[in-house]
Amino acid sequence: MTGMTGLSLLGDVRVLDLAGEATAQAGRLLADLGADVVLVEAPRDSPARRRAPLATTPSGDVVSAHFAYTAAGKRSVTVDLANARGQALFRQLVGASDVLLTDAAVGEMEALGLGYEALHAHHPGLVYTSLTPFGLTGPRRRWRGSDLVGWATSGAMPSIGDADRAPLAPGGGLAHTAGALNASMGIVAALMVRDDTGIGQLVDISMQEATMSVAMEVSPMVVLEGGFDQHRTGRRKEGGPLGHYATRDGAVSIVAYMPEHWRILAEWVHEETGVDEILAEEFAGTPVTRSPYSELIDLWIEGLTTRYTKQAFFEEAQRRGITVAPVNSASDVLDDVHLQATAGWTAYEGPGMGTLHVPTPPFHIDGSTATVGDVPALGEHNREVFVGLLGLGDQDLQRLQRDGVI
Repeated sequence: MTGMTGLSLLGDVRVLDLAGEATAQAGRLLADLGADVVLVEAPRDSPARRRAPLATTPSGDVVSAHFAYTAAGKRSVTVDLANARGQALFRQLVGASDVLLTDAAVGEMEALGLGYEALHAHHPGLVYTSLTPFGLTGPRRRWRGSDLVGWATSGAMPSIGDADRAPLAPGGGLAHTAGALNASMGIVAALMVRDDTGIGQLVDISMQEATMSVAMEVSPMVVLEGGFDQHRTGRRKEGGPLGHYATRDGAVSIVAYMPEHWRILAEWVHEETGVDEILAEEFAGTPVTRSPYSELIDLWIEGLTTRYTKQAFFEEAQRRGITVAPVNSASDVLDDVHLQATAGWTAYEGPGMGTLHVPTPPFHIDGSTATVGDVPALGEHNREVFVGLLGLGDQDLQRLQRDGVI
């Protein structure tokens, strides 16, 4: 069955995933852990399958790369939730499930009669999980949001970018991912409680709060510095060296905060470039000591890094015991020899998409690793779920299809 994986930690759990953009990764993580994740999509036109970034398949079709990744390992059924019969069918699905995962706006599910209170009354064991921009309570609970809004409201964005330009947001949907990770953890915790009590929980995740929880520029600084705001310093931090430095074919990231790391790096710069001044005692010690000379130090260090390719510098620096890494592109990561050796990538055939390379699920538990499941076609599992799981007859299925309910 699609959705089964090499790990079966959640093998007895069924999740209804309402195909939300913010929650997509949470459903994928639960599927990676062995849960049966049923993707509930709109009949005929699922917005989830049109989300950017888009890619052209070998057959000329345009598909959502986001969907191809996050839907792997899930089953797909179609239900029109705006239709009364569709709502009744969905309630049947809820009755056969353990978890509901949604990023619907506050009040949207309630307007359909599918909110937490209504569903919990008929299915007390349901773990109802909501991921919204600002959570289900508070004065902004009905405000709209996005991944960008998550970063902007978290307090982290002012620290990202160059000081003389507008702040930047990280790429890759990281605010959505922070929310999804917290949603997944909340679901597992709620299922553990249900094992003891038999009662499900409402898991309420605010994307703003989830992003704050992973934005180290915010929480420790506020507590330890009494409201200190982290300012943008661009690709480098003062006094490090800490940041990105140019190479012959890109850049490397250097972290040489510790006195011993600085000593090794300074000797390396002197060895290859002949700069004697870098060995001066006034530059030794902590980053605070070097902070007044940051621009000069950066110039000396780049005199070394630009002699190397990023991979060659990475390997030599690691050999010398300095914390350095190449600034990788996506293609660099795909070709990474370490990830190839550890099976960090999984290749499989997507429906009409040709060969896809996706990261292997990052769970390595007691010798077992999750495997990547198939990407489902729209409504591929209607019969399997509605007939096989809910017990509908073939005629029932045909009527629902004819009337556009599924």
